[in-house]
Formats: sequence, C-alpha cells, structure tokens
Amino acid sequence: MSREILFKAKHIHASEENEYLDRKWIEGYLCDKNYIYSPELEGQFLIDENTICQYTGLIDKNGRKIFEGDIVLVDGEDEYFAVEWDNDTARFIMNSETLIVDFDNYWNYQVVVIGNVFDNPELLEGGTK
Repeated sequence: MSREILFKAKHIHASEENEYLDRKWIEGYLCDKNYIYSPELEGQFLIDENTICQYTGLIDKNGRKIFEGDIVLVDGEDEYFAVEWDNDTARFIMNSETLIVDFDNYWNYQVVVIGNVFDNPELLEGGTK
C-alpha cells in the first residue's frame, strides 16, 4: 500500500526573490519543522511551524486535498467541522462544537473543504452554517 505523506504550511518571507509567497500556503514534503520542499515550486521554503497541516490522504467532492486544519462542510449536517488528528484513535476526525465524526462515516462526495482554521476561524465560532 502506498499513500502520499504531504504537508502544507504558510510560507514566511525570507528573501526578496520569493516575497510574493509571503503568508501563502506551500504544499509538499516536510524537511524539518521549519521547511517544506515543494516539487511544484522546485525548492525548499521557510514556513511558520505553527501552521503545519498533514494531508489526510482524502479528497473532497471537488477533488481538493483534505488537510488537518481544514474546515469542511458535510452533506446533511448543519455544522462546520474542523479536521483534526485524534491521538486516542490514531486517525483524522471531523470535529464540531457538538459532534465528532469519523471519516469512515462519509464518502468523499459528501464532504467539501470551505476554509481552514488559520484563515477562516470565524466559520467555527458560530458552529453552524
């Protein structure tokens, strides 16, 4: 069995040549707690270690990769869910103010990524759509 072990994190501006990437999401392979190697951008980029999110191995109904820290909406539910790692069960879960849902309970065509906890925290404040 093979799966992609990817991460994303926000870039920290370190040099003038990549200033346009400052605070943008960089996706790729984690080199250490401060750098991600992006095959797409062909280089290592300094990142904010507080924004590191691991790829769950799943995609949403639009074909978008679902990462830890994403906020998702699930068909049939009236709440927004934050994608989190659960140490007790050693798997990714969807967590709202009132409900914890396992990804095993939904097909990818029932889930859509609508933001993330870093850029859109207000989505989780009310809890419902």
